[in-house]
Amino acid sequence: MSALAAELEGIELGDARLNRRAKKVLSRLGDKPTVSIPAACGGWDETRAAYRLFDHDKVTAQQVLEPHYQASQRRMADHRQVLCIQDTTELDYSSKGDIEGLGPLNYEARQGLYLHPTLAVTPERLCLGVIDTWTWTREPGSLGQPKGNRPIEEKESLRWLEGYRRVCERQADLPDTQCIYVADRESDIYEIFVEQSAQSPAADYLLRGQHDRKLSDGRFLRQALDQAPVLDLVEFDLPKNPQHPARKITQTLRAARVILKAPSRMGIKLPDMEVTALLAQEENPPNGAAPIEWLLLTNLPIDTAEQATEKLAWYLC
Repeated sequence: MSALAAELEGIELGDARLNRRAKKVLSRLGDKPTVSIPAACGGWDETRAAYRLFDHDKVTAQQVLEPHYQASQRRMADHRQVLCIQDTTELDYSSKGDIEGLGPLNYEARQGLYLHPTLAVTPERLCLGVIDTWTWTREPGSLGQPKGNRPIEEKESLRWLEGYRRVCERQADLPDTQCIYVADRESDIYEIFVEQSAQSPAADYLLRGQHDRKLSDGRFLRQALDQAPVLDLVEFDLPKNPQHPARKITQTLRAARVILKAPSRMGIKLPDMEVTALLAQEENPPNGAAPIEWLLLTNLPIDTAEQATEKLAWYLC
């Protein structure tokens, strides 16, 4: 049995014939993942069978992916720590005028949908598979609308909170594996901090911060980090890209345990939350170069140089 066939062994679409057809079609697509469905299928009969399968009422993306989710979780159980990394990507179908149900991307003329997967990866960067996906489209005309002080359930950022909740569900099933939710700046939403304190068991989190949040003692987050002692120095080579030449980077690592002052939410009283902030900052960039830095937020303690470099290494995965 091939690796892909084994991954699909548990597929259940409510009909034995659908299960067999799905395994056959997905195996063909998996053999040639970079080409179109007709090119992968290799013939019109096989292509029609693939389209009929995906158009069937009983066949949903979640049902097709479920055996892969479960196989990924079984692989996670073999590891002491797993990073559950989440981010968003665009699927741009602007050139496909016959597709229904699309929405605007970053502007109205670009039409498509968004995919928000969670990828399980070890700290040694071994990929274990996808454990969750979230897809959505924006409503036409919604771009540029004021966000206001709305509940999280009415915002696109709900996807980050729901993604964290799914990782907490995995944590409940994997008592011997530490699950760490890792995400970029868009995930810096206060509700995740609150959710972590309310869940039991709760997954740990490591988020890249984008807000200079106010603290309960009246200071701001960056002020507290500027006043924290240096835990360590890290050096690495920054590769060349269109924005900057290659250069050697030296960063200081500073960490502070702080209490965030709860933001105002319409009709909702949120508690102040204690978090650890880690700042990896290039102190002396070359003339005219923007400093390379990362502000990270986690529920975990960072009291030593080893803990600080570990959290930075997790984020760099």
